[in-house]
Amino acid sequence: MVYSIFQGDDTVIKKLSDILLKYLIKSDVIESNKESIDYYRYGLEITISSTLNIILILLVGIISHNFTESIAFLICFVPLRQYTGGYHANSYLKCNITFVSLYILLLFIYHLTSAKIDFYIELLSVLFSNIIFLTECPFEHKNKPLSDNQKHKHKILAVTLGLLYGAVGVVLKVFAYNIGVIFLYTLVLISLLVIVATLQKIREGEE
Repeated sequence: MVYSIFQGDDTVIKKLSDILLKYLIKSDVIESNKESIDYYRYGLEITISSTLNIILILLVGIISHNFTESIAFLICFVPLRQYTGGYHANSYLKCNITFVSLYILLLFIYHLTSAKIDFYIELLSVLFSNIIFLTECPFEHKNKPLSDNQKHKHKILAVTLGLLYGAVGVVLKVFAYNIGVIFLYTLVLISLLVIVATLQKIREGEE
């Protein structure tokens, strides 16, 4: 019998996740016990939500004629965010809205300032971001705890990717390709999300 976790879901993402879980259980791909269902359900919900985020960012890029910028943003954000962690909204809808809103804001700032960014600000962006990655990352999600070994690995990968994307951004800007600023602003955005999550955790601890 399918576990009662499938009852009472009222969001599209959760309902899609339930449909997929039912199929996986019926096909004997996963076990129909609570621990297994909770694990796979969380993974499916995150995957569906992340896929929706990517589609929304690409749509914003197409509608606003910033498709190349959207690709550059996703190339930087998606891999790096996996290793840094950071702020998460308390619902998938809020997460989707926040993610798209932040990207639109980033695009606005990019078009307003990209031509004015000089080499020192570029280096400062890379330095600031990687200091945050080195000192605060990875920021664990409560539903996805990490072992000490995983934390160490994620920190190394976060800093490595941060330096790599930073170098790409700086080099592109040096050769007069303003899209390099997208990489730099994305690094700053990710680091700010880590700071917000850290401050939120401190506040919750005080309460």
